[in-house]
Amino acid sequence: MSICLIGNFCIDLIIRGVPHLPAWGQEVAGEDSLLTSSGQTTYTAFALRALREPVSVIGCVGEDAWGSQIRGDLESRGVDTEGLETVAGGRTALTVAAVRPDGERAFVSDFACLNHADENVIERRWSKVDQAQTVCLLGVFSWPGLSLTRTAALYRRMRQAGKVTMLDTGWDPGGWNPETQHGLRALLAETTIFMPNLDEAAAITGSTEPAEAARRLALLGPELVVVKLGSQGSLVLSAGRIIRQPALPVAVVDTVGAGDVFNAGFLHARERGEPLERCLRFGAATAAGYIGRKRDRFPSAEEVST
Repeated sequence: MSICLIGNFCIDLIIRGVPHLPAWGQEVAGEDSLLTSSGQTTYTAFALRALREPVSVIGCVGEDAWGSQIRGDLESRGVDTEGLETVAGGRTALTVAAVRPDGERAFVSDFACLNHADENVIERRWSKVDQAQTVCLLGVFSWPGLSLTRTAALYRRMRQAGKVTMLDTGWDPGGWNPETQHGLRALLAETTIFMPNLDEAAAITGSTEPAEAARRLALLGPELVVVKLGSQGSLVLSAGRIIRQPALPVAVVDTVGAGDVFNAGFLHARERGEPLERCLRFGAATAAGYIGRKRDRFPSAEEVST
């Protein structure tokens, strides 16, 4: 049974070694740059395939060279792209990422065709959901055309069919307004595993203390809450029990996509029935292997285990 990933696909222009963001009308210089297929869904797919997990995807790209690049990059890694629609005449989403020397990053995005595509994309490609045991919804705020409330109804169908549902929303550029919070709560009620970072968990719950934020999130419905804490590691809350995992030491090159790679490592271990302590550790090790490389960044299971 495969893992089905639903979510955002885009191109990232990443400029590394940016000392600070410029003021309006000014310019700063970085050290190097990379133009790559990206988005939370793409990064997660790449990482899962490096760990030899069977992966299918659902989403959309534009009818342009970038859309073709994303599809080709996914297929070259063995990802099933039958669920990836091409929007006729549409533009593929683009994100510009500025990365500081310490690995911290900031983003500016043009969501392009994702502004107009909605949850009907998921329903049209439902056969990919049927074939999967675990279904992950990723980067929902980078897919503005998606209704959280209507997508919650689709997640309910998945849960009723015995699927494990996983959610990683990403950051809301719209400011986590009341309408968004309402839709998100409906979605969390149908979520098995919620995997936010601390900023996202704090925005939803009002608590910046990781364990307390996890407890408040668990009250909204998820069976497992995994909070990613960057350089402070991660924690998971399950059945009232908190388990913590420190970050592993690594010389950081670039943290763009690190949380998505952590998710892939965690899910890979969980698919194999590993205890939660081992799932957190494997996620941390997978992310550490990724953020310490400039090229060939997604580690194999053998590399993570050694």
